[in-house]
Amino acid sequence: MDIKGIAKSHQANSTVAGKKSSKKEWKLSDSLREKITEYAKEDAAQNVYMGNKFLALRKSEVAKVAPDRSALMGKVNQEMADMEKIREADERA
Repeated sequence: MDIKGIAKSHQANSTVAGKKSSKKEWKLSDSLREKITEYAKEDAAQNVYMGNKFLALRKSEVAKVAPDRSALMGKVNQEMADMEKIREADERA
């Protein structure tokens, strides 16, 4: 199975009877907005664009909703290796 086949099967599984899949929704909360504003003011006072505190906050928010891409790619690679082993075994038989 190629990557396109995996993507198509994922898309087919993500919708059931026309309903969208239940993905994690992200919203900008008031407390998060206040933190961003606070970090922006601190960074502006130091003449810095997107300082370390803001970048760490953004990374933590992304981690809440984004898939672990390296783990997904590892699973795909392992699946492909397993399929190759099966194919080789079938050819020998």
